Amino acid sequence: MGTTLITNGQLIDGTGAPPRPFAGVLIRDATIDGIYPQLPPGGVQTDATIDLGGATLLPGLWDAHAHLGMVFPQPALHKTPHHELPADRTVRCGRAAMETLDHGVTSIRVVGEADYVDVAWKRAFEAGLFTGPRLFVCGRPLIATGGHGWQSGAGVEVDGPAEVRKAAREQLRRGADQIKLMITGGVASPTETMFESQMTMDEIEAAVEIAGLKGRKVAAHVGGPLGAKMAVRAGVASIEHGYHLDDEAIELMVEHGTTYVPTLAVTQDTEFVMNNNAPFAIAKIQAAAERHLASFQKALAAGVTIATGEDMPVPFAERIIPEIETMVACGMEPMAAIVASTKNAAELCDVADRLGTAEVGKVADLIAVRGDPSENISRLNDLLLVFKAGELVVDRRES
Repeated sequence: MGTTLITNGQLIDGTGAPPRPFAGVLIRDATIDGIYPQLPPGGVQTDATIDLGGATLLPGLWDAHAHLGMVFPQPALHKTPHHELPADRTVRCGRAAMETLDHGVTSIRVVGEADYVDVAWKRAFEAGLFTGPRLFVCGRPLIATGGHGWQSGAGVEVDGPAEVRKAAREQLRRGADQIKLMITGGVASPTETMFESQMTMDEIEAAVEIAGLKGRKVAAHVGGPLGAKMAVRAGVASIEHGYHLDDEAIELMVEHGTTYVPTLAVTQDTEFVMNNNAPFAIAKIQAAAERHLASFQKALAAGVTIATGEDMPVPFAERIIPEIETMVACGMEPMAAIVASTKNAAELCDVADRLGTAEVGKVADLIAVRGDPSENISRLNDLLLVFKAGELVVDRRES
């Protein structure tokens, strides 16, 4: 792969440190080999040089809550996984994943997918069969019988700790990096509310136990505060959505170091909600929007670790930057939103030793944008370059 020197820009490294100018960032093969405030006498010998012209270099973005197969508007029954051929779904999901690189998303945490499509594409990308983002996958989500998402056919319905343990072991055997639990109802489901808890404490603890034996984490779909408190006390790594978190739930998250992936767009993106949901769902989402916003703001103020995920449909690649913009509009500082979209997500996936920040020795998953996104987060939309493991995979500079 050789060496590439990136010059004449500023660096946001993803650690939360202020932007700093650099004379050169050296990529050697797949890693960041050097960051130079000033180039050494005689310069640096490289195979290629890229002049950023004052643009900003930062780590590749993460989507920490994605479903490759989701579609909106909500599909007719014949388009759900019950009736979509696995081969068709596989092709569709792979295309969606590969498109993320065009938007600066170099890593995705897939929190539940049918037919182990996520595992298949993870392996295909790792093997170099296709160029796509890094995938951190959960396989099939674990759902209480009749619980949230059972209609999709993507999950494994389980009852009692023994069935949870068996299903969790099966996901790990198939190649899952984390286990996904559907602990409560959803925000817009026709037959349930986000407040009802559908898994019991011993079932949640069983999943955490089995994941822990493999050094893996559990991600918890949670709508209301009761489910959140059970999940955190049981030891899950992340609360997904958290549409309503009361003060006690937030205090527990701080105490236990639980990450919050708020997926704000689900309730805060009014245009998307109105255009892509059934009338009954719109009413339920609108009723939850104020609580969701308040939960995010209280968690932010309390110091809960936040990672960015959008829970939006195919093509979801174009939705991650609007999610980051929404977090900022809801009170998060732009630099904190960048950290949530890089470092925090990598930590949630246990790969912060090699990914998530732009530092010497880390893998060169990098993007370059015009302007300074720490001052105006919307600058993330003005993408110039994307590097995946040191390879330039997107180049939008004028020829």
